[in-house]
Amino acid sequence: MNDISTYNIKASSHIITLLGDELIGSNSLALFELVKNSYDADASKVSITFNNLLNGDGSIIIEDNGQGMLPEIVKNAWLVIGTDYKRKEIKVSSHKKRTSLGNKGVGRLAVHHLANSILLETQSEGTMFGSRLKINWNDLIKSNNFIDGLSVNVNNTANTRFRDGHGTKIVLSELREKRWTKAKICEMVDKLQNIKNPFSHTDDFIIEISSNESKVKEWIDSVKSPFDLITSSLFQFKFKLHKSKINDNCKFSWSYKFNPTNIPLIKTSLANQEKSDDFLPINYKDIISSLTEERKLLKNEDLNGIEYIEGEFYSYILDSKIINYTFGSGSIGRVKDFVSSNAGIKIFRDNMRVFNYGEPTDDWLGLDQQKMKRAASHFAKGQTTGAINLRLSDTSKTLLEKTNREGFIENDYFNNLTVIVQSIFNFFERLSISDREIIKAFSNNITLQKKIGFSESINELESKLKKKNLENEFAGVVKKVKHDYDNMRDVMLNSGMSGLNLTLIFHEVEREMGFINTDISKRYCNVENIKMRIKGLMDLLEKFTPLMKKNTTSRIKASAIIEHALSIHINRFSFHDIILSEPLKSGDTWDFEVMGSGGLLMGALSNIIDNAIYWVSRKKEEIGNNFQPAIRITTDLENFDGPAIVVADNGSGFQLPPEEVIMPFRTLKPNGMGVGLYYVNLVMEMIGGKLLFINKEDANLPDSYCGACLALVFKSLK
Repeated sequence: MNDISTYNIKASSHIITLLGDELIGSNSLALFELVKNSYDADASKVSITFNNLLNGDGSIIIEDNGQGMLPEIVKNAWLVIGTDYKRKEIKVSSHKKRTSLGNKGVGRLAVHHLANSILLETQSEGTMFGSRLKINWNDLIKSNNFIDGLSVNVNNTANTRFRDGHGTKIVLSELREKRWTKAKICEMVDKLQNIKNPFSHTDDFIIEISSNESKVKEWIDSVKSPFDLITSSLFQFKFKLHKSKINDNCKFSWSYKFNPTNIPLIKTSLANQEKSDDFLPINYKDIISSLTEERKLLKNEDLNGIEYIEGEFYSYILDSKIINYTFGSGSIGRVKDFVSSNAGIKIFRDNMRVFNYGEPTDDWLGLDQQKMKRAASHFAKGQTTGAINLRLSDTSKTLLEKTNREGFIENDYFNNLTVIVQSIFNFFERLSISDREIIKAFSNNITLQKKIGFSESINELESKLKKKNLENEFAGVVKKVKHDYDNMRDVMLNSGMSGLNLTLIFHEVEREMGFINTDISKRYCNVENIKMRIKGLMDLLEKFTPLMKKNTTSRIKASAIIEHALSIHINRFSFHDIILSEPLKSGDTWDFEVMGSGGLLMGALSNIIDNAIYWVSRKKEEIGNNFQPAIRITTDLENFDGPAIVVADNGSGFQLPPEEVIMPFRTLKPNGMGVGLYYVNLVMEMIGGKLLFINKEDANLPDSYCGACLALVFKSLK
């Protein structure tokens, strides 16, 4: 006999306690949820009052002038846990056209996290009567074992009239927190003040916080407003990023301001820049929507699911001398406290805060990690405050908040957002490098650090080959690559030019290794393509052999220097469809000999070629297929005070002045080290030559070469 019984699934009434405790992470976030409800209700003002917290019989009152709730909304939405009222579609408010911040249907459980007793009064706009209900959670839960047996009395009364004729008032009593300290209250106030974007100049949602106790009011007043001291920060950056309607590249508008108030500094060429029609350079290896590392600019497709980002960054130099000059004598403690309490990049949607991004324990952009890797070129989290603002209507279905309201689910959209904002922040850092060094020179206690890191790409490759069961097939060649790689590292570490040479060599090796690791990461990798890539890497390492040898000085032909430097990059010319002009090969110019280290000179020229390839290929991405990138490498025996190798291109030209680009760590390339031209200049000085920044007219170049023009000028040999 087959006896089947059917039973209903039930939920214990105790689940309300569990949900209130588990889904709402803290008192601050619980209060934040209630304030968000006021925002969704089109309130222009919400007041939070802390009453008698120190007397043991405290209450918290949240009152707004929003639209209020009709009785049927109270019944069918507010009293329904997990309702899809706000999830059925994107809710846009009727008056202020706000996109709803709440969508889980569990926000009302915030009141249970805070208090055992709640009094709710609400009146909808245009009605004579309101609704009034009171809930004691302990009594309610005890009244029935199952949640479907719980009931609440709702009174319809005219005694709930609000001053504006509409609104919602919540009184929380029998608070679950029994010991209220200054730290706890200040934390709540700080959270509430940070609900709104502190960098937004809109004033359509006012949050007022008060108390009937003088000590608590004093604590509330002690919390600094995030608006304070922002305008006096040394480094300021604002931006907007959105899809372009003209081409495939995202439109990037930005402004940078160097603000050395009251500091006697020399004027810099980079201070107070802005561009309304620019493109965002980005490192593509971390972008989910594209694995094309050779692309230079953010594309429209990379903003899918995000669509629009705007933001502001403010960074400080927390050196006592600088603080006193900037903010006045005796301000050190005040400024450091402000920066410490407000440090971090916060995220907002429709100017309303998404926690916990930008909190003291959160570093979602990895600013401190980057600072540790390359201290000279990065702002630490503790010296920067800022905001990222997104449109809720664009991101409500892609950037999904965790149920506990502590950040977004880390899906592909959030990962892309992180990489994009990191790229924007790094762009800001690169713009500010020169100004930071002026500040450091003024303070006389900070020096630039030339710290070079080593990649684990080889180990990563071995791991991926093992996962693909290709370990044995590639064991021999990988072993040789690793041997050459390690040997090169050891040799360079013992050389006087270690840092510079390592930067140059490892840049090229890591590029190829990155391509290999990208190919092998694909779901269906082509083994033959990987073999070709690894063989190319072996060839590349062999071409760098001169740089691993002792830098002996000898006579060497300019043609040999050019040929060897070009061989390192020859595949990139084809990849980017770059026209390469070599008049020396066609006999239109003369060869010559120089005295120097072949390895160092080849490395110097390779750096120049690398820069030229980057900027002409980037210009093609900016303009489109109508642009034909071109690079000319020639010799010149007539126009300078010595024989010269001239490299010219039709790219964007130098975006930094010559005196800047030959300094270390100056670059506008994403993830660039900024030591390339510093290395070139140093090599030329070592052999008694010079690096010149020239115009096309200086070397009688064709008019088409209107981008960057450089000349390596050598001493004449007798």
